[in-house]
Amino acid sequence: MPIYRIADLNVEINPKYKLAGQRLEPYIIQSDKSDKVDITVSVTDGEITQRCMLGNNIDRQEAEDVLILTKFCNAVLDGFDGFFFHSSCLELDGEGYAFSAVSGTGKSTHTALWQKHFGDRVTMINDDKPIIRRCGGRFYVYGTPWMGKADIGTNTKAPLKAVYILERAKENRAARVLPSQVLRQLFEAAVIDVERSRMERLLELFDGCFSVTPLFLLGCNMEDGAVITAYNAANGKDK
Repeated sequence: MPIYRIADLNVEINPKYKLAGQRLEPYIIQSDKSDKVDITVSVTDGEITQRCMLGNNIDRQEAEDVLILTKFCNAVLDGFDGFFFHSSCLELDGEGYAFSAVSGTGKSTHTALWQKHFGDRVTMINDDKPIIRRCGGRFYVYGTPWMGKADIGTNTKAPLKAVYILERAKENRAARVLPSQVLRQLFEAAVIDVERSRMERLLELFDGCFSVTPLFLLGCNMEDGAVITAYNAANGKDK
């Protein structure tokens, strides 16, 4: 099976359909039998059929793509100190910023404002489905092949500087919070499997991540001032 390098892991996947194959192609690596495979993802025809029967009008290509993502993220959570985090993530000056919110709140709009404000200093890591992972005692945010409808992202990583939970507000404000204060929002962003053992593992990673990474509740009005408020909060600057 082909081997892909995703989140600093060698992942063996053999997609059956074009959609998954096209997503994964930029992550493929030249390898030989001596390369260590960290994760093997295999999806059966029966699993694809079962996923299609769940509804949401998805076809077999889309079902396979969802299953590959789910199995990969579960494997990262189970054994590689990482978790899926539904968010829009960017790199600024070598550091990663992640913005999470329920769909329709405007996380992609907000990160687009960062690109407008900071220009070429910003690189989009992933606009929808990045991985946050602990490596060598630090947490990094990684691009993945799954980048949302706009297909915005890069095969890169950055040390995680700050995480924001976005909500719409007339005036921009950023308040540092504890994970327990926004636990529902964190779980909604990170949970793709309901197994109790994985929920416990996720809580452990939240504790590790947010003991070293500031977590903010960001009220923003989707204007340039929202970028300044968010940036200043993470970098200890006055408004």
